Amino acid sequence: FHFGVVAERLERTASGLQARLSDGQCLECDLVVSAVGLRPRTELAEAAGLETGRGIVVDRFLRTSAEHVYALGDCAEVGGLNLLYVMPLMSGVRALSRTLSGTAVSVSYGPMPVTVKTPVCPLVVSPPAAGSEGSWDIEGDGNDVTALFRSADGRLLGYALTGTAVQRRLALNKELPPLLAELPQALALTPST
Repeated sequence: FHFGVVAERLERTASGLQARLSDGQCLECDLVVSAVGLRPRTELAEAAGLETGRGIVVDRFLRTSAEHVYALGDCAEVGGLNLLYVMPLMSGVRALSRTLSGTAVSVSYGPMPVTVKTPVCPLVVSPPAAGSEGSWDIEGDGNDVTALFRSADGRLLGYALTGTAVQRRLALNKELPPLLAELPQALALTPST
């Protein structure tokens, strides 16, 4: 993995590929996966006086720092999480629609692995939460690798699967803790929390 740099050039060579990175490195490789990422555009929210961080900061009921203004989806930062894919949006829509209909419902996120849909070598990653303590157990070879991150007491906290190992994702998701657990009912009844 090479973070914080951009692939400036990719060339075919007799033995595979050569990637030239923005920091001057040249890498001989068989396969290149580049994740350029998304970044919420928060300029309008900032200009309107809303609190922003990596996204528009909202509480668990998706309320912004301005009364009667809500945010969800790619632009919303919930509990310090700014999740830029479809499942968090769907969870947010379900919770917010109920809240706006009169029943305060906090948003919660179950495990949300990221799938990289590359035909040659599929990849599914559910990274452990930042600061998690544990260790990786890696098995497999070639394109078929299973890497499991477990706590000292054996709880699954994250994984990475490649090739045919991606078929294990549904079973592993059942073992993972939620990204953002449901609020206790007492808190859900008082959306000002």
